[in-house]
Amino acid sequence: MLRPSPRRSFYIAISRTGNNGDGWYWEIRRKRRPMGVKLWEGGFRSHRAAHLAGKQALEDFLNGMLIEAGSRSFS
Repeated sequence: MLRPSPRRSFYIAISRTGNNGDGWYWEIRRKRRPMGVKLWEGGFRSHRAAHLAGKQALEDFLNGMLIEAGSRSFS
C-alpha cells in the first residue's frame, strides 16, 4: 500500500489572532489526523505576510522531515 506524500499531507492555515482580530498567524496542519503538536507563528500585519511566512515554514518543515528520513535509512 502506498503511503501519501508528506507534501500532500500537510498544509498551512491562516487565521486572525485575538478577539479583535488585530493580527494574523499561520499554522501547519496535517490532513486526516492531528499532528499532536501545534506549529504556528503570529503577529503578522496582513494575511499575505502570514501566508508567505507560513509557506516558507512549511517548506522548511518538510525539508527537515526528508533529511531526518534520509538519515534514518543510513543508520
